[in-house]
Amino acid sequence: MDILGIDLAKLTFDATLHTTTGAQYYQVFPNTADGFAQLAAWLVQHAVSRVHACMEATNVYWEALATFLHAQGHTVSVVNPARIKGYAQATMQRNKTDKLDSAVIAAFCATHQPSAWQPLTDAQRRLRALVRHRDDLLQTRLQQQNRLRDTSDSLVRQSLQTVLDAVEGQLAAVDQQIREHLTTHPDLATNVALLTAVVGIGTVTAAKLLAEFAAMEHYGSAKAAAADTGVTPAHVESGTSVRRRPRMSKQGNANLRAALYWPAITAMTRCRDFKAFADRLAARGKPKKVIIGAVMRKLVHIIYGILKHQTPYDPKKAFGPAATAT
Repeated sequence: MDILGIDLAKLTFDATLHTTTGAQYYQVFPNTADGFAQLAAWLVQHAVSRVHACMEATNVYWEALATFLHAQGHTVSVVNPARIKGYAQATMQRNKTDKLDSAVIAAFCATHQPSAWQPLTDAQRRLRALVRHRDDLLQTRLQQQNRLRDTSDSLVRQSLQTVLDAVEGQLAAVDQQIREHLTTHPDLATNVALLTAVVGIGTVTAAKLLAEFAAMEHYGSAKAAAADTGVTPAHVESGTSVRRRPRMSKQGNANLRAALYWPAITAMTRCRDFKAFADRLAARGKPKKVIIGAVMRKLVHIIYGILKHQTPYDPKKAFGPAATAT
């Protein structure tokens, strides 16, 4: 299959095309709907009907193009930038330009054949937009509260309070929109009910998890889901002298990790089984951060099982026969 490597930026994207005949072509396009149409015409110009397109998961710039190419019938892979960087280092790439980056991505795609990406459903995309907007509003509220606390000028305080009131109103509106969205989509409502049965996961967190996780059927295992979240441990050992303390890899979805942190803390303090799990790790000398990471990883495994098999949370399956219902 022909290979298309794409290096994305906010305004443009660079494309390198490797055909099965051995030819290579390069072009820059605007990162707009018109640019997508130009890319499609460019592929037709080179007698390419179907490609395996690879791009990095860079900010939010990739999704519109990935969705367009998928709708055109092409195979699309969205790759962690760390994999591309490692491949470039392994192949001794000494320079870094947009043109070269697109060629490196194309070469990586041809060599490793990464798995195909699947777009979110419209319901998932709307839910993700709402929960991310809610997070932005919470950040804005915190910023304005800090400014209000740090100023004594009456006019400035009045202005800041007006902004805060507006943000509070928008937060309430977005919360209502999220609830209505979950109610009008039975599959989402069912998954929220399944997830909120786990200690530490409330409705807001469940909505975040459903919005950020790819469809469970795309993961081959719970370990793959944990790796995609970035909560798997990273070990550094070499010879007999290098024994660094394991740490969380953090090579995955940062939004998911943020959504899992406080549920992990709550589960460790409110759930007998999670507390026993954490205590066993502590008895083995594990640091507190490692324990929290392990609890987050355990939550991902539980979430994977619940959503993959559409079954209620069962502590005995998660922690063994000695576990108790919570």
